[in-house]
Amino acid sequence: MRRFFVPLIAALGLLAATAWAGAWLSTPATDDASSFVVVAGEKTDVIIAHLKEKGIVRSATLFKMALAKSGLSTKLQPGTYDLRYAVDFDGVIRKLAAGGVAANEKVLLVKEGWNLRDINDALTKLGFAGGDLYRVTGMPAVDARTYNSDKAPRAKDFSSDFPFLKDKPLYVSLEGFLFPDTYRLFKDATAEQVTRKMLENFDRKLTPELRERIAAQKRTVFEVVTLASVIEREVQADDDRRKVADIFWRRLERGMALQADSTVNYATGKGLASVTLDDTKYVSPYNTYKYPGLPLGPICNPGLSAIEAAVSPTPNDAWFFLTGKNGKVYYARTLQEHVSNKAKYMR
Repeated sequence: MRRFFVPLIAALGLLAATAWAGAWLSTPATDDASSFVVVAGEKTDVIIAHLKEKGIVRSATLFKMALAKSGLSTKLQPGTYDLRYAVDFDGVIRKLAAGGVAANEKVLLVKEGWNLRDINDALTKLGFAGGDLYRVTGMPAVDARTYNSDKAPRAKDFSSDFPFLKDKPLYVSLEGFLFPDTYRLFKDATAEQVTRKMLENFDRKLTPELRERIAAQKRTVFEVVTLASVIEREVQADDDRRKVADIFWRRLERGMALQADSTVNYATGKGLASVTLDDTKYVSPYNTYKYPGLPLGPICNPGLSAIEAAVSPTPNDAWFFLTGKNGKVYYARTLQEHVSNKAKYMR
């Protein structure tokens, strides 16, 4: 009996030790972890003390031992860190050694499908005071030809620096070309500097090969980005995006209205899953229910997946599609089939 009892005690002891180590070496969830600051010249012991004080590590002693073992104790960098997703000591140490955001910088996350309103709101929340974004990018959902220039300023013309903008009308905003990504920006950056940084990123992402394919199709970058922006807001999966791109291009060739709810929402400033009948009558060159053809310009800033879909659509025989309440996309070859899908999947 003793032969079995001793190993059992040892096994239980090992489990207890493992659980204890897992708890003490993990990083607790704390709001302070989202913006942990290391000041230039701060000593390692002070950094560790602050980590313990903020509740990011449970044991300063164990963390100091882990730091010494890592060989990175002299490589901790000043800056502001988001440590919420560092699940253990090694994760915290790697982040602190990689370098954080400098004290005079902010991080702007532009998500795929965000429009100018979203970017402007994000900049405001970050506390940027670098001027009015719209005075550089132009106003969202506006035809600047029909508005007072003081109320709806035209976008700054960057086409001499960024040739991909040469086909964009001057009365249309820079919507669509502010590439979704994470940007590190100086706190005192001007609206123009922020805009240029995003345009430079778009310039890199739109590879020469992509530009050649667009030119071979006898389409402009502006047309492709405009359709890609609609695709971005309509469907999420890559396969669906390529199918929907084919439907949209064929509808445009036939002179049919795109009838995309996302364009109506952009015009009205709403975010309805299914737009109302009144909204489909809203007078705006961005409303693809009321006016056939592409909207006046992009309705958001699409990611690479949506741009690729617009350039490389998947041929299919559908003319209609809708996204059901379950998130699945349903296709139809006839209007009658489309109406039937609405009755089945939109209730």
